Amino acid sequence: MNDNEKVQLIFKEDLEQYQFVMDNVETLSSEDGATAYKLAQMSLSQADRWLEISLNANKLSREVSVAKTDLYNYTYHKYRILMTIHEFCRVVYRQCSEAERCRWNEN
Repeated sequence: MNDNEKVQLIFKEDLEQYQFVMDNVETLSSEDGATAYKLAQMSLSQADRWLEISLNANKLSREVSVAKTDLYNYTYHKYRILMTIHEFCRVVYRQCSEAERCRWNEN
C-alpha cells in the first residue's frame, strides 16, 4: 500500500465530505443564496477539521508511515482551499441577500 492509499484510507470520510463540497461549489449558481449559505457552513466546519488534522500531523504521520511535512502540507492545502470556498460562498450569499432586499424595496 503506497502513501496516497494510506492517507485516503485513514481520512476516507473527511475526503468524501471534502469532495461533496467541491462538487457542489462547481455547480453553484450566483443566484443560489441558500446553497451558498449551506456550503459556507459546510466548508467552514470542514476547514476546521482539516486544520485540526494538520496540527496533529506529527502523531498521525507515525500512524500512517508518511512524512510529517508531507502530511502537514497535504492537509493544510485542503484547509486553505476550504477557507477560500467559505469566503467565496459568503460573498455569493451576501450578494443574493442584497439583491433580494433591493427587489423588496422596489415594490
